[in-house]
This record gives sequence, structure tokens and C-alpha cells, in this order.
Amino acid sequence: MAKRDYYEILGIAKDSDERAIKKAYRKLARTHHPDASSESPEVAEKKFKEISEAYEVLADADKRSRYDRFGHKGVDFDGGGFSWDQFSHGADISDLFGQLFGGGQRGGMGDVFGQFFGGGQRGPNNRGDDLRYDITMTLEEAYKGITKEVEIPRDGPCKKCSGSGAAEGGTARTCNTCRGQGMVQRMTRRGFMSTVSTDTCSDCNGTGKSIDKPCSGCKGSGIVSINKKIKLQIPPGADHGFRLRMRGQGSAGPNNGPKGDLYIVVNVKKHEIFQRQDNEIIFDLEISPAQAVIGDSLRVPTLSGNVKLKIPSGTQSGDVLRLKGKGMPDISRPSLVGSQHVRINVKVPKPTGKTRKLWEQLRDLDSEKPSFLDRIMGKFG
Repeated sequence: MAKRDYYEILGIAKDSDERAIKKAYRKLARTHHPDASSESPEVAEKKFKEISEAYEVLADADKRSRYDRFGHKGVDFDGGGFSWDQFSHGADISDLFGQLFGGGQRGGMGDVFGQFFGGGQRGPNNRGDDLRYDITMTLEEAYKGITKEVEIPRDGPCKKCSGSGAAEGGTARTCNTCRGQGMVQRMTRRGFMSTVSTDTCSDCNGTGKSIDKPCSGCKGSGIVSINKKIKLQIPPGADHGFRLRMRGQGSAGPNNGPKGDLYIVVNVKKHEIFQRQDNEIIFDLEISPAQAVIGDSLRVPTLSGNVKLKIPSGTQSGDVLRLKGKGMPDISRPSLVGSQHVRINVKVPKPTGKTRKLWEQLRDLDSEKPSFLDRIMGKFG
């Protein structure tokens, strides 16, 4: 079954601004959250996840741009589909659900979204950090795609303690202060008002564990700085700003926590002779007046090598000749390749002593009716 259009899901126009997108999502989230909806939990959860996926894409300028250009394939969440750990806009509606479900009395946003986002009071957030790696490519490399091994500095499990954080003979017990949650709640009273805040447990630094004998190699965190070699594969057609997500290739989490993700960001260098517009390539070609009048057959460069181009008789400066299939491949549909557009510029030479008389003769011939140029181009019988 084909996925629905994200704009249709949120009920907004394609030119909607950020404010309109957020307003539409907040309204739908209020209606379809399973804890507030009158629908069955299964139906409400499905709808809530659908609108949240649409908002995750449309509220992000980069994701929205790729979606507008490539559709769902441009933001396929690395082929695995949308999951709640990829939702990064929970703060946009935290106040909304605080009002609906009692805010601090129930733990606020964590309680409401805990079942979806992995938050709430389930335990310490010991997931490793996400990392970013920028790779610079030439236009030729972007055309062909590249496979490259790179070295990424990141946090990895401490080998000395196998990531436990405890030295030999030491033990890791549940923290008594936060009872393994990694977070503690504090209530502040001001007159008749009281507020509840959730902070990282200072006794265990958010790990949920108390170590009586910390490892000397990692100081009890279970992680150390390492350099990891990773094989990158950038598919053909990547454009400037393209992002590739590699799950589980980020930093390791403390106390054997899950690894974060690695985001590869592509930067494409400006080319000396080619200009890129999406999957189309623009190339400027200078020709002489004689070539423009009489026509010619030339070999011109493309990203796949030199090809023959026919210059029709009577070509004008500013004309654009098309070389089909000589542009950039579509990153979401490799079989679809753009064109190269050759933009003609007729270069008029400055006459010298030898050529001035010839140009003057041509000018005199061209002043006749029909003109010399009209006659040689066969416009008159």
C-alpha cells in the first residue's frame, strides 16, 4: 500500500510555513494521542505515529527539501521506516501534553510519550552520542558514487573493564539515590504554586549504577575515546547537503549502553566548467560566427567523457542544445539520469589588419536584399 502524502496527512498546503506546520501537528496530536483519543488504542497509535512521521519530515528544512524533490524515497529513514527514536521534535508540543495530562503531577512529557520515545521513567538514558562526519566530493565522484574507508573518532567500550565501568574485583550496583533511573525529581514551592523538575542523578551521573571500585582506564564510565575505521558507500547522484545515516556507528553509551548513530554529510565541490541544477548539468560552449552560420560538429566534455555535438546551421547566441542522459543520476532512482544542456555563446572576434577587409566585404554582402547570410542559409529561393 502506497504511503500517504505528508502534506495531506497534516492537512496543509505545500507552501505552508513552519508556523502553519506546527499548528496543524499540535491540533492533530491533541486529537489522536492514544491517551486522549476516543478511538481504539491501535487506531489512535497508528494515526499518532503517522502524523508524527509527517511532522518529523516537514518541520525539518533539510528533510522537507529532500521530500519535495524525491518523495518518500528521499526520506526513507535509511530503509527501515520511521521509528519513535527518530522523532526529534517532542519539545515542540511538550507544553500541550503538560496541559492535557497534568504536567508535573504525572511526570509531564516523559509519562505521556514514554511508551513511544523511550523516555519517561523507564531508566537512565545511556545511549551513546550521535556523530557527524563531513565528506567532500568532486562532481565526478558524485556522478559515479564512491566507496571509501574513513577513520571516525568516537567513544567505544573500555576493553579493560569490557564496558562495565568496574575494575577487577569491583561491582556495579543499582544507585540508591535514583533507584536505577538515572534521574531524580525535585519539587520547588513558591507560595501556592509548586513545580517539579527532573534532573540527572548526581550520585551516579545518570548511569543508574553505583560502582564501588571504578575502572582506572575509563574512570567508571565504561567508555574510552577510540578511532574506528568505517567503510562509507555514497551512491551515485549525491548532491550538496545529502545526508546518510548509519545506525549504530556513533559513540558507545556508558555502561554498555547502545551506540548512537553516525550521520554522513556530503559536500560537493564547485566544478570548473560544469554547473549543476538538481540532476541537470549546464555547460557553456563558445563558438565562432562561422560555426554559428554554417554549423559544425564538435566534441564536447560530459561527466561520462567527450561526446559529439552537432551545431545546427543558424545557431544563435543563447541557444541551448540538449544531450539527453548526460546529466546526473537520480539518487533515489539510479536508472533515471538527467541531461546536459549546452548553452551557446557566439564569440565575435576583434578584427585585425588581415581580417578587417574580409569582415567589411561580408558586411557589404550582408547589406544586400536578400542578405548574404539569408542566401547562404537558404531562406530565399
